[in-house]
Amino acid sequence: MSEDESPSLEIADAIREFIHDLEGVKSAEQIACPLIQAITKDSKEKFDEFAREFRAKPDSNDNNETYHVPFESSREFRKLQRRLHRVNSAIYQTPRALLVAMVSTFDAYLGRLLRCMYLLRPEMIDASERAITFSELVKIKSVDGAREHIIESEIETFLRKSHIEHFEQLEKRLGMELRKGLASWPVFVELTQRRNLFVHCDGVMSKQYLDVCSKHGVDLSGREPGKRLHLDAEYFNNSFECLYEIGVKLAHTIWRKLDPKTIENADSCLNDVCYQLLDTERYSLAYRLLTFATQEQKKHSSAFNRRMFVINRAIAAKFGQITCSPSPLDSEDWSDCGLPFALAVAILKDQNTDACALMREIGSTHKLVTRMAYDTWPLFRDFRDTAEFRATYKELFGTEFRMPTLKDSESGKETEPPAASDDSNN
Repeated sequence: MSEDESPSLEIADAIREFIHDLEGVKSAEQIACPLIQAITKDSKEKFDEFAREFRAKPDSNDNNETYHVPFESSREFRKLQRRLHRVNSAIYQTPRALLVAMVSTFDAYLGRLLRCMYLLRPEMIDASERAITFSELVKIKSVDGAREHIIESEIETFLRKSHIEHFEQLEKRLGMELRKGLASWPVFVELTQRRNLFVHCDGVMSKQYLDVCSKHGVDLSGREPGKRLHLDAEYFNNSFECLYEIGVKLAHTIWRKLDPKTIENADSCLNDVCYQLLDTERYSLAYRLLTFATQEQKKHSSAFNRRMFVINRAIAAKFGQITCSPSPLDSEDWSDCGLPFALAVAILKDQNTDACALMREIGSTHKLVTRMAYDTWPLFRDFRDTAEFRATYKELFGTEFRMPTLKDSESGKETEPPAASDDSNN
């Protein structure tokens, strides 16, 4: 962290880098696993084609395939067989390795958040009983260096504990409950315990795995000691979303607890995260984080930002086909909220005629609802396809609507909503 960067901005940077790294592991899984499956299929087809004439008739008492391979064909046979065995192992090993990498990304992120906590509240370090030897102190040479040494030692010791202990320690240090009402907690416990099995036990379920999972509300139907755990694309994606959700929620809980004076920056950071999820159509994950932003976080920097979270939650519910009662829109009185919010409500309620009238009232020079906003905001996803929208768009901007292309983005055109403040309501 640079000298002019606050610990709270360091939290924002940590969130961005954590999401970037998490997305990187997810992309690796999406690229590598289908590729390995295709190679495996090709390897099996080539092996079966070559070995077909050498396959012995199956024995009713033996399920293993037997081959009688002549000497002149044995080298090619072994080559194809080894290749098939390797890629079969890769199908099993690759998702496991990537899941371990994903949890390791979370652990590194947790260490960075802990450092931010100590920088925001130095008294947490002042209360540390960790000792520094005289020889260490001579090498350090300064009080700041000594404090940094203690911080590093505290983080290292903290990260050696289990993930469950991490949250117990954080709850104690923050003086607040972090797991109460956290629906994804059992998923988090199971995936971190499964990670331990992959690292230490080749994925074989142990009594400890079952006991820990049972204690934290994990559904263990069909699981018993000695069986090996595997994972598929659905499990991997659920694990990705769980770590993403818990990581973002934890950071914003710490941020708002320890540095409430920078709540406007916190709102902006959380809104950016949720906007990107809406933009990439990850509606379920966006909905969970926006529920956190609107229902679990009671304080916001402004009514404008609070309403923005509500609108975005309604977008996630509508396009993600998520049933919620009451509707997010019913939690607000929108009668005096200004034209941009009135337009959003009309669109989300499929009141296209009203929405077009509001577009005309807003005009073509509004500083928040710009032409590029109509082109790119997730709010307008389905509305853009209507004849009413296209006619009104042409009326306002004098040109036919067309979807922005990658070339538009590379040319530097605005692709995300501009920063908004309370005076943007009208």
